[in-house]
Amino acid sequence: GFGFDKPEKDNSTRRDPYPSLSVSPATYGHTGFTGTCVWVDPSVKLVYIFLSNRVNPSRDDNKLSQLNIRPKIQEALYRAIGI
Repeated sequence: GFGFDKPEKDNSTRRDPYPSLSVSPATYGHTGFTGTCVWVDPSVKLVYIFLSNRVNPSRDDNKLSQLNIRPKIQEALYRAIGI
Protein backbone atom coordinates (compact mmCIF):
# COMPACT_ATOMS: atom_id res chain seq x y z
CA GLY A 1 0.00 0.00 0.00
CA PHE A 2 2.98 2.41 -0.19
CA GLY A 3 1.80 5.63 -1.84
CA PHE A 4 -1.86 4.59 -1.64
CA ASP A 5 -4.64 5.30 0.84
CA LYS A 6 -5.28 2.70 3.54
CA PRO A 7 -8.32 2.10 5.75
CA GLU A 8 -8.39 4.00 9.02
CA LYS A 9 -6.94 1.95 11.90
CA ASP A 10 -10.22 2.24 13.82
CA ASN A 11 -12.27 1.65 10.66
CA SER A 12 -14.67 -0.88 12.17
CA THR A 13 -15.77 1.53 14.91
CA ARG A 14 -15.94 4.76 12.89
CA ARG A 15 -19.24 6.47 12.09
CA ASP A 16 -18.07 6.90 8.48
CA PRO A 17 -15.56 4.10 7.79
CA TYR A 18 -13.08 4.75 4.98
CA PRO A 19 -13.24 3.47 2.31
CA SER A 20 -16.05 1.19 3.57
CA LEU A 21 -16.86 -0.93 6.60
CA SER A 22 -16.02 -4.40 5.27
CA VAL A 23 -12.52 -3.76 3.91
CA SER A 24 -9.63 -5.70 5.42
CA PRO A 25 -6.55 -3.97 6.86
CA ALA A 26 -4.65 -5.15 3.75
CA THR A 27 -6.82 -2.96 1.51
CA TYR A 28 -5.20 -0.10 -0.39
CA GLY A 29 -6.39 2.34 -3.02
CA HIS A 30 -7.03 5.89 -4.10
CA THR A 31 -10.01 8.21 -4.41
CA GLY A 32 -9.68 10.95 -7.02
CA PHE A 33 -11.01 14.51 -7.21
CA THR A 34 -13.47 13.78 -10.02
CA GLY A 35 -15.07 10.99 -8.00
CA THR A 36 -13.16 8.06 -9.41
CA CYS A 37 -11.68 5.45 -7.11
CA VAL A 38 -9.78 2.20 -7.16
CA TRP A 39 -9.48 -0.11 -4.15
CA VAL A 40 -7.73 -3.46 -3.92
CA ASP A 41 -8.36 -5.96 -1.12
CA PRO A 42 -5.84 -8.77 -1.59
CA SER A 43 -7.27 -10.75 1.34
CA VAL A 44 -10.42 -11.52 -0.67
CA LYS A 45 -8.96 -10.98 -4.18
CA LEU A 46 -11.26 -8.02 -4.85
CA VAL A 47 -10.52 -5.05 -7.11
CA TYR A 48 -13.09 -2.24 -7.12
CA ILE A 49 -12.82 0.46 -9.79
CA PHE A 50 -15.38 3.26 -9.98
CA LEU A 51 -15.18 5.76 -12.83
CA SER A 52 -17.15 8.98 -12.71
CA ASN A 53 -17.05 12.66 -13.59
CA ARG A 54 -18.33 14.43 -10.51
CA VAL A 55 -17.19 17.83 -11.81
CA ASN A 56 -19.53 17.81 -14.81
CA PRO A 57 -21.50 20.03 -15.21
CA SER A 58 -20.10 21.84 -12.15
CA ARG A 59 -17.28 21.17 -9.71
CA ASP A 60 -19.68 22.25 -6.95
CA ASP A 61 -21.75 19.08 -7.40
CA ASN A 62 -21.04 16.99 -4.28
CA LYS A 63 -23.95 14.52 -4.37
CA LEU A 64 -21.51 11.64 -4.91
CA SER A 65 -20.04 12.34 -1.48
CA GLN A 66 -23.28 13.39 0.22
CA LEU A 67 -25.01 10.16 -0.79
CA ASN A 68 -21.94 7.98 0.00
CA ILE A 69 -22.24 6.29 -3.39
CA ARG A 70 -18.70 4.83 -3.53
CA PRO A 71 -18.80 3.18 -0.07
CA LYS A 72 -22.30 1.85 -0.73
CA ILE A 73 -21.20 0.21 -3.97
CA GLN A 74 -18.12 -1.22 -2.27
CA GLU A 75 -20.24 -2.66 0.54
CA ALA A 76 -22.60 -4.20 -2.04
CA LEU A 77 -19.61 -5.91 -3.66
CA TYR A 78 -18.52 -7.40 -0.32
CA ARG A 79 -22.07 -8.62 0.36
CA ALA A 80 -22.25 -10.15 -3.13
CA ILE A 81 -19.16 -12.27 -2.42
CA GLY A 82 -20.35 -13.21 1.06
CA ILE A 83 -18.14 -10.98 3.23
